[in-house]
Amino acid sequence: MNKAPWYQPYVDWFWLTKQEYDVVQGEGTMESLRRFRWVACLMVPLHLAMAILLDAYHAPAEHPELQVWASLVGRAHWTAAALVSVCGVAAHYCLRQARASAAAITLQILVAIAYIYLGAYLSIADLVANAGAGLSSFMLICIMFGVLSLMRPAISVPLFFGAYLVFAYMLRQAPIAPMHNNSLNIMAFFSPLLALVASVMVWNQFAKAVMLRRQLSRSNQALVAQQRELAFLAAHDTLTGLINRREFMRQAQQELNRAVRATVPTHCVMVDLDYFKTVNDVHGHPVGDAMLQHVAAVLRRGVRSTDTVARLGGEEFIVLLPDTARQGACDVAEKLRLLVRTEPLVYLGVALPMTASFGVSGTTQGQKVAIECIYAAADRALYVAKQLGRDQVQYAVPEPSELAAPPA
Repeated sequence: MNKAPWYQPYVDWFWLTKQEYDVVQGEGTMESLRRFRWVACLMVPLHLAMAILLDAYHAPAEHPELQVWASLVGRAHWTAAALVSVCGVAAHYCLRQARASAAAITLQILVAIAYIYLGAYLSIADLVANAGAGLSSFMLICIMFGVLSLMRPAISVPLFFGAYLVFAYMLRQAPIAPMHNNSLNIMAFFSPLLALVASVMVWNQFAKAVMLRRQLSRSNQALVAQQRELAFLAAHDTLTGLINRREFMRQAQQELNRAVRATVPTHCVMVDLDYFKTVNDVHGHPVGDAMLQHVAAVLRRGVRSTDTVARLGGEEFIVLLPDTARQGACDVAEKLRLLVRTEPLVYLGVALPMTASFGVSGTTQGQKVAIECIYAAADRALYVAKQLGRDQVQYAVPEPSELAAPPA
């Protein structure tokens, strides 16, 4: 048995982390654009205010270099205000797409690059003129995007490393006193480094939160599906898919109560397959199960969409017929009897005929009665059909003693 190399766990961790980051990047980009949209609403007025103030600035006569500095920085703020406005509109458009496209990810990266370059430009201008915020502009913008822009390390590492290289090059080209170069280069190195550390930490926290949220969502969906399945199993027969006895009695009693208010008749039809035990004994229980499923499908096809078919247990079924009088219920029962008789089950190419006996009972218009009473009367009618030779329909009226105690 070959042993895995020592570095295999690290390789597996790398690819697993990459897969998670691939999943999270879309949400990270959309959240970053949402943040930038709010930042743009704040920064555009700020850039405009700075540009106006610098345009109105008049340097002392003994420091003409400050006038040049004010002019350069003012133009930079005018340009920044225009670009931030355009990028804010672009971010708003990408957010309306409701998904992170390649254009959205590109916009996120370009906004970070442009703003970091702006910070570098402002810092160099301040350092050359020995005015303004100095290196702070570059440092603050780096850290701001390290915290606000959610970028995976594959993006943030080259971004901030490139920012350091660009800023270091600009420092070497700028007319700054050599005595300050060493300290400025150190600060130029640590500013993107701190921003990178902040970016990685914020990204990892965001990625973990997203993965946890997705895991909880999947768990909730599985729980909901399980609850639905349990609710279905509690109310349905697993073999035929029909509602079971308990659910039928509940629905039937609701329908009887409605029938009393609407003063309409309601009937039930009990169905019992004839000689069903013979099917199990001769052909086996799998064939018996197939026969029950077949009969259930036949009964469903033979009634209206407003009627309810249920399996009571074993080979017994029952049908609820709302807004149906006695003659109509008997006609439906006769129709179902003929359908069961004339549509045999075809199992492995062999036709297996089946017949059934039917018992019908119900209420007249406005008659208040419990479903148990109608059930008992239909069961008596079914017993009579069995005694008279099976494969027929019989009717029974609920006994007066049963009607004497209507439901509350």
